[in-house]
Amino acid sequence: MDKMKRFSAVLFLAWRLLSVKGNDFDCASSLSLSQTDLLYMRTRDFVPMAYFEGEGSKFISSTGDQTVDMGKLCVDGGASYSGPIQLYDDGTHGDDFAGDNIFTRECVHFCTVDINFDDYFGFAMEEKINNARLIVVDASLKGTVPYEAVDTPLTPDTKAIASSHAFFFADVNRRYHPDFPKSLSPNGAAGPSGKSVAVSALLQVFGDVFDLVTVTPLVRSNAIGGAGIYKWQHWDRRGGVMINQNVGRIDKCSIAVSGVPIHRLTGVVTNGDVVSGDEFNGQLHELVHGVSGYSYNGPLQKARNGDNMHIPGSCTFDHSSLQGPVWDWVEGYPIGITATDGSRRGVRLVENEDCEDCDDGELENCCSFKYMKTPVTKAELMFNPELMTMSPFMLYIAGMIGFDEIPNDKKTYYCFGSDTDGGCGSQESQKPCVNTVDDSDRSAVTSNYTERFTAKELVNANGGKRFPEKKFNTVRHAAIHISSREPTEAEIVFYTILWRHHETETEPWERINNKHPIQPWSFHTSGKSILHSRLHGIECGPGGSSPSCDQSSDDEVCDGHPCGPGAICMNMDGKPFCMCVDGTVGDGIECAFPSETSYATLPSAHDLLNSDEKCFAQDDVWTNFVLEESLPSYPGGQSPYSPTSCGSKVCSVGGICNAKNKCKAPKSKSMCEGNQGITRGKCEALGCCKWKKGECRKNGNECQKPSDPNVFNCPDINTCCYFDCKYLTLDHNGAQLGQVGN
Repeated sequence: MDKMKRFSAVLFLAWRLLSVKGNDFDCASSLSLSQTDLLYMRTRDFVPMAYFEGEGSKFISSTGDQTVDMGKLCVDGGASYSGPIQLYDDGTHGDDFAGDNIFTRECVHFCTVDINFDDYFGFAMEEKINNARLIVVDASLKGTVPYEAVDTPLTPDTKAIASSHAFFFADVNRRYHPDFPKSLSPNGAAGPSGKSVAVSALLQVFGDVFDLVTVTPLVRSNAIGGAGIYKWQHWDRRGGVMINQNVGRIDKCSIAVSGVPIHRLTGVVTNGDVVSGDEFNGQLHELVHGVSGYSYNGPLQKARNGDNMHIPGSCTFDHSSLQGPVWDWVEGYPIGITATDGSRRGVRLVENEDCEDCDDGELENCCSFKYMKTPVTKAELMFNPELMTMSPFMLYIAGMIGFDEIPNDKKTYYCFGSDTDGGCGSQESQKPCVNTVDDSDRSAVTSNYTERFTAKELVNANGGKRFPEKKFNTVRHAAIHISSREPTEAEIVFYTILWRHHETETEPWERINNKHPIQPWSFHTSGKSILHSRLHGIECGPGGSSPSCDQSSDDEVCDGHPCGPGAICMNMDGKPFCMCVDGTVGDGIECAFPSETSYATLPSAHDLLNSDEKCFAQDDVWTNFVLEESLPSYPGGQSPYSPTSCGSKVCSVGGICNAKNKCKAPKSKSMCEGNQGITRGKCEALGCCKWKKGECRKNGNECQKPSDPNVFNCPDINTCCYFDCKYLTLDHNGAQLGQVGN
């Protein structure tokens, strides 16, 4: 069998060599660059970053390098490595400007014999060369991924391209990000304002249909350094993502993004890189922030606050991407305790079985811990997934499982030693770490400080069980790639298929040459959530598949009525899409009257434009907002990309598009009947349905907007709810509606 495998590999390599040599090598993908482009480029880079096998890229260096040398790098169609590649600054070989001390060589590519698509989900190979990234994509994918230019009238002088799973925003005239890609924070890309032009462009086209958005440079650059998230709002009545904020509170500048209210969007992630496995861990980290928040552990003193954002490494209740390594018990951050094999990812702290029989007052005497290496390889991740993925308790916070689904043996946690995440250490700016730790035996580590607490204690410290209980089993996500030039087809194909794989893969992908494996969202959430990056209305084509490219019936998707009270379920790209009925606001899992939120006082984009607020990109006047009647209509988006598209129009929530492409008010029968599993509260919350003999029935014909009773000015709370008042109560000193019993 081994001989047959080697023989097959030889035949495949021979075929690849013949196929390349049998066709003319194509350098057409090499791009011409302006002096401004070159001025703001990284010191070394490939343009374009990705190319199809059989083509090439342009290598550019502004460091004075006159050659580029890597064992896998060839030029002009070469099959195998033949030595350093000469660079030019004389206007030839792809050099754009002679004598500018920027050395260039076009037609650079991976040597044919070294290409191995097993490196990246079976369709690409990626390497970093002198800190510049180069990616080769399987040429058979050329022409298989549909994409189209889309209109973004609120962000003029740009070019936007959408594929089924990626959105490309090219500020070709550098109007909004003039220093791109050098800006450390390109014009406030993540904040809720019109300065977030890439998010504005996305929402103009597709509407307010996303939970989270990621903005990342098309190629590696200094435009966005590292990863971060800007949280816009949340809709949890109790617990969940942002435990200390009220429902539906959003910055008034948010109206400047697209001219209409943005009810659904939870937050915007900015990430400098999402390609390699090590770097995608940063993406997972920010996504977990997006669905689980920052400091659920903070209200319980025994659970430690750490740095107020992450899970302390000295605690055991979660080992996901939100937890850093265990820091040295004396030196503190940034000195980590190394694994026995020297792995730079350090160790996790895990309690031993002796803790189970140890009384709370005796923990320092009879409860010990062990250091376990943070998994690095796929085999290690598969063997000990709990050391790198979201714990059952974190899945509960995110609304991916109910509290009763947390296994009993996963409901007890510990914090140990000094709070090294909280600022203790030996540096001048740090306070001393006062608790002692004996780790002479790495399998039986002890300390004079050990605290034990339970999941129930954590929940009670946060006011009770989260409500709504289920939330992010499907995360509606959009990936935006920003640049100052248009993407090439190879780059579009690469990022489109990358995000498709993050939607479908259930196990880490093992890369070649000992690179860090790529951990997909499904694995990080133990299969409890899907990262659904589908852009509605864009064809998928044959170039790779994903569940969201397949069609499911409405009955299958909306079976059991997965939406919250006061929301309508519809099938959008094979997943349930929940929309609050017209007249209420929310994310479809939780709906509220505007009077409960900041949306009741949110200014119009027209009013904001004429105020002193600095909410618009580069202080430019957006002509679309000068006249109030020119504002986009609810719920935003364009036809045919909005989920409620109707010809050239976009219908309001629940609207029906007839054969003449006219929007009609929703019929109560279509909203109320035939929804298996709908509860009485959900039925009555729809506003045009009634509960009769245990079933949800129509009440009249057409559905009207529910009227806002302004619950905070209501003389009797029991008469002001928009569904059965027994479920709600006022809390937070009367400033917030919450769930009774929490």
